[in-house]
Amino acid sequence: MKLGKKRGVISGEVVFMIPKLIFLTAVLFAVVILVKLFIITTTDIRRVESDILISRLLYSPNGLSYFDNELKRVYPAVIDLNKFKQLSAGSPNQLDNGAAAYGSDNPIIAAKITLKQEGSKDIDVFYNKDRFDKWEPRTLSSVEGGAGSVQSFKEQRYVLAKDGDKLSPAILDFNVIS
Repeated sequence: MKLGKKRGVISGEVVFMIPKLIFLTAVLFAVVILVKLFIITTTDIRRVESDILISRLLYSPNGLSYFDNELKRVYPAVIDLNKFKQLSAGSPNQLDNGAAAYGSDNPIIAAKITLKQEGSKDIDVFYNKDRFDKWEPRTLSSVEGGAGSVQSFKEQRYVLAKDGDKLSPAILDFNVIS
């Protein structure tokens, strides 16, 4: 075989490889774009955090629910009215170190818990009151510029309020800001 014929065969093969290389490049770009499209880079866990805080406040012995010292048992749907009133009347950050402690300067979550009973005045208890007061205006859509970097989650639980030996129906409203 002559050298000239080999060059012609090689250059012909290179010419036929150009469309294959263009197709291969397009497929690689498509795969990269699809992978980037379906990868989740941010996850919003604020709803889960608020649910966890509510559960900790309701199911913890140091939380809002009635705790029987003799049986060492928490009654989750029964709110100790005397304990709730003490938390309301005492230091506004008294609940912060109980069932859910995130440290002295908690930049994560805040809550307002309201106990509503028929024929009685509503009782408010705060978790991380300082941050709640700062963050609450940011959750309002009526604020110029819209709601801010925090989000408000509201939940309502039907409970029994225990006052001595008497149980009465009540509603526990949670307004959690995270």
